[in-house]
Amino acid sequence: MIKKGSNFMPKKTEKTKTPAVFKVDCAWDKIKDSELKLLEKRCKDYLEFISRCKTERSTIEFAEKLINKAGFKQLAALGQNKKLKPGSKVYFINKNRAMGLAVIGKRPVSEGFRFIAAHHDVPRIDIKAQPLYEKHGLALFKTHYYGGIKKFQWAAIPLSLHIFAIDKAGKPLSFVIGEKAGDPVFTITDVAPHIGKKVQYERKTADVLAGEELNIVVGNRPMALGKDQTAETPNRVKNAVLEYFEKNYHLTEEDIAWAEIRAVPAMAASEVGFDRALIGAYGHDDRACVGAALAAITEMGIPEHTAAVMFYDKEEIGSAGPNGAQSMLTTDFLSMLTEATSGESSFATIRTAIRATMVLSADTNAPIDPTFEGAYDPLNSGVVGKGVWITKHSGSAGKSGSSEADIEYLAYIRRMLSKESIPYQFGEMGKVDEGGGGTVAYLLANLNMNVVDISLPTLSLHSPFELISKVDYHYSVSAYKAFLQNSYL
Repeated sequence: MIKKGSNFMPKKTEKTKTPAVFKVDCAWDKIKDSELKLLEKRCKDYLEFISRCKTERSTIEFAEKLINKAGFKQLAALGQNKKLKPGSKVYFINKNRAMGLAVIGKRPVSEGFRFIAAHHDVPRIDIKAQPLYEKHGLALFKTHYYGGIKKFQWAAIPLSLHIFAIDKAGKPLSFVIGEKAGDPVFTITDVAPHIGKKVQYERKTADVLAGEELNIVVGNRPMALGKDQTAETPNRVKNAVLEYFEKNYHLTEEDIAWAEIRAVPAMAASEVGFDRALIGAYGHDDRACVGAALAAITEMGIPEHTAAVMFYDKEEIGSAGPNGAQSMLTTDFLSMLTEATSGESSFATIRTAIRATMVLSADTNAPIDPTFEGAYDPLNSGVVGKGVWITKHSGSAGKSGSSEADIEYLAYIRRMLSKESIPYQFGEMGKVDEGGGGTVAYLLANLNMNVVDISLPTLSLHSPFELISKVDYHYSVSAYKAFLQNSYL
């Protein structure tokens, strides 16, 4: 109980002030009419990007065409000792699976880079090396799912196949089946509710469909009967599929074993809602941030610091491999940029530049869902339509596997967002002991760079059809552009 006259109780004669309350407003209420045209342009461009870019290779191909039109040139390899002028635009592709872009800035490399990190791999279905088999009159592909997905969501939806192969002669072959109007599509079957009680209904959610049950239907019509064949001749449907591959794509069954084949939703990206304020698509996580970063770096002028963007692979499975954030890829790219901006490539020069670098880890995150709000802490959750989402720390439970931004760096980001009038919010992914997750932030922080997660709220995260708000995407582009272009020290 507070006693009368205590320091916590105002005197009757004092005029008390209402404490300032931090309130996160709706970003739609903050946007100016003059910005709406730019918002719609950015979102129209993004709709094209997300509809066309459903694999890592297609994303890099799309991005390379876009940046070549914007004047970007190949970055010279380390050791070339070529010094670029402020305003020079360069890019780097690593093993056809990761990409770095940069615009050379005015300030010396010793003051560091402004670096945005995103990943362009997404949950999907991969085809096994020896996939094709026939059973009960159907030809099917065996698969191995990639990334953290609810497996049952991949059943009974149209799928397209994205095929990349190199034949015995060394010729690269690339095909997409199921994306164009009139193309056939493929699908994974599910058991009918009438007969699924014992087979499926008693399973836990994670096992409604097991990994080995994600088999894709690819054919039904058997090969025409040949001499000395009967209707009981085995593998007639399988052989018809193989004949189709050889006739149309010049691929043998052995070629298929060596190929990279991805199955992804064949659905096109769409505007969602009566007001068309949302975008629904496969692959927002994390190609929404890839699209936003591409838009930002191609819109900007000559930056203060050298501005760099990196698109990583393998984030969905721990950022491993040569194109993941655990590799030397980041150091290789920033070393090349250090030499390109300073003409020097000594260890001390490279480490000085990297240590002074500021990073935005640009990824999507799961905002509060009105249907499942029990999984969230309402006071500390992102909300769709309230602008860019600052995640001060990632990780799960006791912040396991997390990256946590320094307050000094957060103050810099605060100045930037405030000066540019960009609406922002704070949040975590779900309740402490129920949710959580992390992206590449902690791996970049391990290189001794300042890093903070800037999330884009995404409903139905890791599903075949995710949702983002147009206004959140628009302000993400604006935030990335401001971060890359200017200095707020």
